[in-house]
Amino acid sequence: MTEKVNVQHLHPIFVHFPQALFPVAFASLCIYLLTGVREFETGAFVAALFGALAAPVTTAAGFFDWWNRYQAYLTSVFKIKITGSLILMALAAPAVLLRSFHSDLAVLPLGALGWAYFGLLAACVATCVVLGYYGGKLVFH
Repeated sequence: MTEKVNVQHLHPIFVHFPQALFPVAFASLCIYLLTGVREFETGAFVAALFGALAAPVTTAAGFFDWWNRYQAYLTSVFKIKITGSLILMALAAPAVLLRSFHSDLAVLPLGALGWAYFGLLAACVATCVVLGYYGGKLVFH
């Protein structure tokens, strides 16, 4: 007999960090591109950094919740969420590393590295939307 570990809402608590921080990072970068105010670009980097740091914790909490609440039953929703969380981390890491090693990549007008950073953050937001949608399917089924 398998006993469940009683940790209520662990994953939903953690999931709000990357779900909020990546859209904030992308929006902040867009505001920077529109205004040229450098602090918005710095804010984008800080939000992306914390989102990237939170994503593995959130993913681990998701695996724990999947194992504990759903007995690791692999449905299409879980396949999408597992794949999406790995994709999010695979997009977030290079975005943060790129900006870390090239702090001037967002100097206006954007060059190739700046557009790559922009694209990575946009892809992180899109991935968060997909993950949130399928997470909602589990919560509100």
